[in-house]
Parts: sequence; structure tokens; C-alpha cells
Amino acid sequence: MSNRLARRIQTLAAVEISLVLVALLLAVALLGFGVYIRTLSNELSGTMNQLTVALSRNPPPDARAAGTFAASFFLASGTEIVFLDAETRVTVFRLHRADPRIVVAIRSRGDLSGDPRPSGAFARIILGLATAYGVPRLYAHIGGLYIVVRANDATLVSTVQSYVIPLAIALIIAIVCGVLIARALTRQALRPLDDVTAALQRFASGDLTPQLIAADERQELGSLAAAYNGAIEQMERAFAARDRANTSMRQFIADAGHQLRTPLTVVQGFIAILRRGGFDTPKDREHILDTMNDQSRIMGSLIDKLILLERWESPEAGKAAPIDVGTLVADLVAPIADAHPERRFDVSTQSGILAAIDPTELGYVVTNLADNAVKYGLGEIAVRVTAQDSTAIIEVEDQGPGIPSTDASRVFDRFYRGTQRDVPGSGLGLAIVKRAVERAQGTVTLDSSPSGSRFIIRLPRAA
Repeated sequence: MSNRLARRIQTLAAVEISLVLVALLLAVALLGFGVYIRTLSNELSGTMNQLTVALSRNPPPDARAAGTFAASFFLASGTEIVFLDAETRVTVFRLHRADPRIVVAIRSRGDLSGDPRPSGAFARIILGLATAYGVPRLYAHIGGLYIVVRANDATLVSTVQSYVIPLAIALIIAIVCGVLIARALTRQALRPLDDVTAALQRFASGDLTPQLIAADERQELGSLAAAYNGAIEQMERAFAARDRANTSMRQFIADAGHQLRTPLTVVQGFIAILRRGGFDTPKDREHILDTMNDQSRIMGSLIDKLILLERWESPEAGKAAPIDVGTLVADLVAPIADAHPERRFDVSTQSGILAAIDPTELGYVVTNLADNAVKYGLGEIAVRVTAQDSTAIIEVEDQGPGIPSTDASRVFDRFYRGTQRDVPGSGLGLAIVKRAVERAQGTVTLDSSPSGSRFIIRLPRAA
């Protein structure tokens, strides 16, 4: 992620958080101002009530006497009292809230010069807020004397202005805190994006080593990191599959080369003998030609099986139509049993068991398993086709000597022939069986013991 984008997001977050903090501070300040105004209003009301009660008992003869009386008894700091008679105006107040001295300004009725005047840069704003909050102005009339009780504007302004500088400092601190909080939150929120960007840049530079990054899906961009980790895990699986495929391919090439090299060496050796005329009788010549022909057939069979496996690795062209597995298996086993009269075949099948598998591929499966039972097994060979729920089951079983446990786990690998290498074969028969069954969405398993080997094929039944 570019630094410009990070700075832009951080700036927007800082502005938003700072505005919220400033708004909270101003709200608290206005709330405190409202509490102060309510307290001042209560003081004004209390002063007016006490003053009218006291003056009603003993009415003063004029404004001068009323002002002297008020200065002796009513000392509220934010209160200003004005007494008016026919000729005189008397104002009673304090210069500021910390001054215990009471000022009594006496002048003619129309002279306002003695009243306290507010000063300061924020005086108008403070007085406007006080008016908006409803600071009262109270009036009373006792005999020929008029009484006005109101807030001392100078004291009000000076009191509020004493909190302006602390409020300004608090606002600055709030803005700084907003910037710091925004920076911390932005870094934490954008960390998954930064980690993913760094990882992708590492990939772009050629370092393909998979490395997971910390992901917390509760964060805003945590799902991005989780998706990246999922992609990395998928890539690790793909790399592992690639390595296994490469290893398998190298092993396949080595095994195929080994299997083809033996008959090819035999053929090449006999060709060299024929070229030198190295045979004494026509019988020797016929033996050499028969051997070369056998080895050529072995190579041709091996190549045909490899081509078959390669073709089956490609996606299927279409789904095979359902066939009667029991009938087809019986038809496939019959010629094998006829070709080996020395071995007894026990064929038990049920007609009407349908499975979606290509008949040719099922032919490869049954003939390979039956041929292996003839070549490697002993005694009777049992072939059974049964149904269990939604599964068609094909079993081919002999009566010994079984497959060693060291070979049982690898009998379906290509070119693997186990310990019985004295019997002719390519090691591809069971690999063809496994692939054909898998193409029909089935499974093949081996159950082997010293008393015999049993191959079990399970295919999904078709309607």
C-alpha cells in the first residue's frame, strides 16, 4: 500500500476523531456553563426574596439608605442590585468575585456610568450565551423605591473567561490525542493490508517461500489476511502436489525406461548376433526370431498400457451408460476359465445389478484381476457380483499364498511388482484396474492374508 494512501486515511481518521473529542469537550464546557447559569439564577432569586422581605418590614426612605442596607447584608458575588427613587440611582456590586469589598455607586437617576461594565475579547459571546441560557432580571417595587436584581455582567464575563485558556489547552490536547489515536488505529487496521502487500512484493521479487501472516477476522481487513492465508495454504498444497507429481513422473520415467530397456537390450543383442551370422542351425535362427518376437510383443503391450493410462488421465468425454455388471463379468470370466482348465473358477453373479461404467474399462478390470489370480494365486478362483444398498460389489478371490504386507500398500502403483518378479508382467495391470474404477466413481481395495487375496471393487449402482 502506498504511503500517500496511508497518510490520506490517517488524516481523515485524525480529523474525525479530533472533531468527536472537541465536540465532547465543548459539550462538557457548555454543560458546565449551564450549571453555572442555573446557580447564578438561584442566587438572584434568593437575593431578591431576602431583599424584598427585609425592606418590606422597614422600608428605607430613599435609594441611598436602601443601597447602604443592601451592602451590609447581601454579598453574593455575581449579583448586581440597582435601587431607583425619584432622583437617585444606587448600584451595589463587587468589582470581581474574589473581592470582599462591596461597591456602592451613587449618582443621578439617569447616569449609568457607575454600573460595572464587562471587558475582554469574549465578553459579547459570553453575554450572548448567558442570555440564551436565560439569566433572569428581577424587579420589585416598595413604596417609592424601585429595585432591580440582575447578574453582574463584569463578574460573569471574568469568571467565564478564566476558563477559556484551560479550555483551549484541553482542545489542543484533544486534537493531539485524536491524531495519535488515529495513527494507532490506522496502523492496526491497515496492518493486514501492509502485510499482504509486503508478501506479494516478496513473491514478485522471486521469493516464493509460503509464509502465513497474522490474521484476525474481527478487524476490518482481517478477512483479507485470512483470504491471503487461505491462498497460501492452497499454494502450499499445489506445490506439494507438484512435487509429488514431479517425483512420481521421475519414478515413472525411470521405471518405464527400465521395463523397456530389458526387452530392447535382448532384441538389440540378437540383432547383433544375426548380423554376425552367429547361429549354427536353422533351429537357432528360429529360436532367436521367436525370442525377438516375444520381446517385441512385451514392449508393444507395455507401450499400449502406458498410452491407455495416459488417455484415462484426461477428463472423461461423457458419463457411461448403465450396464448389467453381473452379466458382463460372467461373460468376461468364461474365456479365461476356458483357457486355464487346470484352475477351478467359481463364478457367482446376479443379473440386474446396474452400474455406470464403460464396458471396455470394466473388461480391463475383470481380466487383469482374473489373470493375476491365475498367475500369482493358488487353488480355486472365486468371482462374485453382489449388491449392497446403493453399491455394486465385484470380488475376485484366490486361495493363497496372499500378498506380503510390505507389498499390499503399493500393489496399485505403476510398475510395482513386489517380490514375485519371476512371473512375467509389467507392473501396470493393477494401476489400470485402479484408474478404471476411479473413473466410474468407485473404489478398489485389497484384503490379503496367507490363505488368499481378495480384491473388492465397489461401484455406485445406477437406476
